[in-house]
Amino acid sequence: MKTVRDVMTTDIIWLTPENKVKTAIILMKGRGIGGLPVLDDDQVVGMLYYHDILGRDTEIPVQHIMNTEFVTIPPNMPIADAADLMAKIGHGRLLVVEGAKLVGLVTRGDLLPEIGKSLDLLTGLLRVDAMRDWGISALRRGQEITVIFIDLDQFGGFNKKYGHITGDRVLKHVAGILQASVDEERDLLCRYAGDEFAIVTIRPGDEARSLAAEIGERIRATQDPDLPEPVTGTVGVYGGKRTKEREQVHYEATLDNLINLASKACTLAKSTPATSLDGSGATPSVKAPETPTAPSPAAAPIVRESERLLSIQSLNLSWGAGETATAEVEITDGTTAHKGSRSGFALGKSALRLVADAVADAVSEFLPPSGFGIMAENVHVVSDSNSEDIILVTVLLVTPRKQMRVSGSSIIKQDAYRATAAALLDAVNRQLPTLS
Repeated sequence: MKTVRDVMTTDIIWLTPENKVKTAIILMKGRGIGGLPVLDDDQVVGMLYYHDILGRDTEIPVQHIMNTEFVTIPPNMPIADAADLMAKIGHGRLLVVEGAKLVGLVTRGDLLPEIGKSLDLLTGLLRVDAMRDWGISALRRGQEITVIFIDLDQFGGFNKKYGHITGDRVLKHVAGILQASVDEERDLLCRYAGDEFAIVTIRPGDEARSLAAEIGERIRATQDPDLPEPVTGTVGVYGGKRTKEREQVHYEATLDNLINLASKACTLAKSTPATSLDGSGATPSVKAPETPTAPSPAAAPIVRESERLLSIQSLNLSWGAGETATAEVEITDGTTAHKGSRSGFALGKSALRLVADAVADAVSEFLPPSGFGIMAENVHVVSDSNSEDIILVTVLLVTPRKQMRVSGSSIIKQDAYRATAAALLDAVNRQLPTLS
């Protein structure tokens, strides 16, 4: 995440309070700059802009006309926050102060090249890197965030059937709807990738879920007459108010986890359009199927024999650079085996979460191809009265008829990663005889 320190100017030209207006004119014209800080014993005491000196007596000391109400920022401020602040106060330069010392100056020209890199030219929305900076900054400030993930339905069909010009028009149409739906004070909207959009918000969890539902409805209700077909989208949400303070937080990993869970919730919602998923994960499905259909009474069960339970065939956690790892598992029902793999940040309990996600991916391969889904939601380590550590895993299971949250557990004997996989399978296996 780039900060002001990365782009600020450290070669600062400044005035003293006793310098006269004519000195300020010479410096501003000679250097082609529109404002100068005023320092007294290395302390910033004012800011002088070119419009302040127009028509003034050139012999007046600048201390009599300088602005004493000025804005300073720390060097670790994200550049997106600095750009927002500039827009709000209406000034094109900000003083960068560390401790009590002026260490730099940042102008709109310093920020524009970096902000421009984060702009999607087709839709006019920010790109995902800007969303990440905004979300991480919110977490650092101690604010709780929620991620809303929007994926257009059957977008590939627009491109194949009508061409990419029409597909681009669809993206711009949806971008306009989303822009009109967000509050710039509380939300950051971006084009995530392709036909996917994302919003990170500091709204309370319930309000964020309401926004997600409203967005899905607005996409359906606000149709562009120049488009050949109606546009719909599916929305997934994850986040909301935490129940306790985080410990040893890795903000980037927290945001990655929320984005990943919101994306998975969106995928689950697409496969079960009639189901509204909510709760701690806050995953409302807002997709309206074109032709509502009842689930087939002959829907295949996850397994045809209730005694054929899933078990671990292999599990491996390999560490990469820094604090990243890859979890690879193979799950079997005694006849068939399927593999799952997940990579990402893996410090502390995050490694257990990687394993749980990899197992869920493998388990999903045992599910029927339509209308079924699984997502690992929570992984906890607890101690019982016998001082044994136990892994508790909660999963979300979705079928064409229902959705349920179930939990499984496993005692950590030697390997916490294997216990995590076993706990998730414990949750799933107890539901196999009833799922169909």
